[in-house]
Amino acid sequence: MIARRSWALRRGTTLIELMITLALLAIIASVATLAIRRVEEPPPEDPVRMLADTLRVVVATGHAATIRLVVEGKPALATILPDGSIVADSSVPIDRLSGAPRNAR
Repeated sequence: MIARRSWALRRGTTLIELMITLALLAIIASVATLAIRRVEEPPPEDPVRMLADTLRVVVATGHAATIRLVVEGKPALATILPDGSIVADSSVPIDRLSGAPRNAR
């Protein structure tokens, strides 16, 4: 009965338990912070960025647009339609229906 009473009186946490918990949270937060990389913005002459910018304008205005691109030193044409689809040369690294960049070959 005495053992039960001493356990019943000890309901809180100790300072060392709180310190260990805070230390573990700090380690997890630092690892998560280091894991997040800063993504660099592509240059304005990047074909994918040019297509994305033009796509925004075309969808907003409702008028198709054809742009000239230079992909790997070769000229290419891409037509962006108001429904968001892109018709382009096969050298342009873009998915026709989604407008998402394709993986490099």
